Amino acid sequence: MSRKKRRLGNHETGPIDLNVMPFIDVFSLLTTFLLFSAVFTHIGIVEVQVPFLTNQPPPEDKKPQRTITVNVIVDKDNIEVETYFVIPPKNSETKTFPMSKGGIQEMHDYLISVRSDHPETDKLSLLPTDDVEYDDVVRVIDAAKYLSKSDPPLPSSQNISKDGSSSQYYLYPKVIMGNILF
Repeated sequence: MSRKKRRLGNHETGPIDLNVMPFIDVFSLLTTFLLFSAVFTHIGIVEVQVPFLTNQPPPEDKKPQRTITVNVIVDKDNIEVETYFVIPPKNSETKTFPMSKGGIQEMHDYLISVRSDHPETDKLSLLPTDDVEYDDVVRVIDAAKYLSKSDPPLPSSQNISKDGSSSQYYLYPKVIMGNILF
């Protein structure tokens, strides 16, 4: 019995060795699959129709129309209305109005004349500078977008939109803020 006690009692306790190699193998495989799956999540397919070249002139119904572009540049002291055609000849014209109640009304009257001359356009780009007050920008937008009751009626082609709804209250129904930074 004394031999048994001696044999059991003689065990030395030391640090336990853990085999970490299986953990390293598993994590290296998981890292590889993670990298492969992360790369494939950003791949997308974009279908593009490639145009073909021809020497034939475009058909009559496919020729681009000569539309007018209207830009309203709003500064602290002035409102500048720039009109030009997209297709040459550009025939650009620029008018400047003071930033006042009378100047905004003059701009409104000028925009009515532009819209009466070119009923196909329904879009206006507004380009305010950094020093313009919010209230002034809103006044210019209202003058460019809406017709007042005292304004002359626009030609009938302008009062009916493509979806058939009446737009008799709008001078330019689509006002685009052209210089917003994101």
